[in-house]
Amino acid sequence: MELRHIRYFLAVADAKSFTYAAEVLGIGQPPLSIQIRDLENEIGTKLFHRIARGVELTSAGTAFYDAVKVLPGLVEEAKSSALLASRGELGVLKVGFTSSSAFNSVVTRSIKKFKSDYKNVSLQLDEAHTDNLIKAVENGAIDVAFVRTDHLYSELLELHLILQEPLTIVLPEQHSYIAQSHITLNQLANEEMILCPRDYSVHLHDTIVALFEKAGCVPTVKQTAPQLSSIINLVSAGIGVSIVPSSMKAMSHSSSGVAFYDIAEEGAYIPLSIVSRVHERSPIVKKFINNVAATQAEIIAGK
Repeated sequence: MELRHIRYFLAVADAKSFTYAAEVLGIGQPPLSIQIRDLENEIGTKLFHRIARGVELTSAGTAFYDAVKVLPGLVEEAKSSALLASRGELGVLKVGFTSSSAFNSVVTRSIKKFKSDYKNVSLQLDEAHTDNLIKAVENGAIDVAFVRTDHLYSELLELHLILQEPLTIVLPEQHSYIAQSHITLNQLANEEMILCPRDYSVHLHDTIVALFEKAGCVPTVKQTAPQLSSIINLVSAGIGVSIVPSSMKAMSHSSSGVAFYDIAEEGAYIPLSIVSRVHERSPIVKKFINNVAATQAEIIAGK
């Protein structure tokens, strides 16, 4: 039994006539009659009664009609779904992100744009720290991830650098340095600092420590907190000072009691990248990465 047999059967049943059905299908009546007879032989029973003005369904024909009438529509839906999937416009995309990347406008705008442009793609978001996200992409648990590194040690993965995001100093609002036009790392080394623990965010932690070492000093780490939002709230409470990615300034409207300052020394940046598999075949993944690049270009252009 082929799909054409179903189409021919439904056409005859709807038209109640072999003659009219043949006209609708654009074939001759004798070939149509042969196809219906072949279908009846395969099923093992008559599907139509011949009457004076055409044909009508037998009880077996009615049961068969009720069972197969949805098939042509389902086949068309399946064809459409397959085409959309081949273009990366249908399916599931699992995206990982770090807590700090969630505040970056490239990340938030690209996700929003992708959801708007590809409504038939279900986005599943997963927050973790960079090392765990890299492992998750490598073992296939997620498809892509926004991470805080610009280098990898796996030949199975590739990195797409989005930007080098400036790091910024965050101080309590009543801090004595607030009146200064700029703040150096040597000044900050005398303060009690709050950082992400190294085992949670090795790249951010090591980048900050390396900046102090380059400036000839060592940070005094008073407290650690895994979430940057928690760090900012601790700074607001007067527990210490910190250095965070500049996109965390987005919290300034909800975290009163803190002030953000640029670092006086040059080279204070943390990378933001997308990691994916080298031999990735999914068109959805490719569209997402292209979407992020396009979003970044729009932001640079001031759109």
